[in-house]
Amino acid sequence: MSFVHYLFLGHFEHDGEAVRFSKDPGDRAYRPVVCRPLETVAIEAVLREIKGAEVDDLAFPDDWMIWSDDGYLVCEKYTRNQEAIDFVARLVGRTRCDIYDVGAHHDITLHDWLAVTHSYAKP
Repeated sequence: MSFVHYLFLGHFEHDGEAVRFSKDPGDRAYRPVVCRPLETVAIEAVLREIKGAEVDDLAFPDDWMIWSDDGYLVCEKYTRNQEAIDFVARLVGRTRCDIYDVGAHHDITLHDWLAVTHSYAKP
């Protein structure tokens, strides 16, 4: 059995050290409270840097395991896809957004995530 571990990338509200979560009445899942959505222009610019001129919208390649969810992005923590790793690193560097480790229930620095991901992604 394998589990997928997720990261949330965005500008989130915090209760002290922790990201604040809330649940809409009709929704079964708690979601992070976004204080400012990630800028679409920044996401598209980084996508163009990685994928080239063929990028017209926020359609992430399927093998990246990245998707948009109401002002923030969700991605696989232990991805082995180098383009996805480069995308996340550039986006976080450009936007200074939070990286929230869902499984660990706390923020993670870009440096720490890259260290874990690069060691995991080695063949």
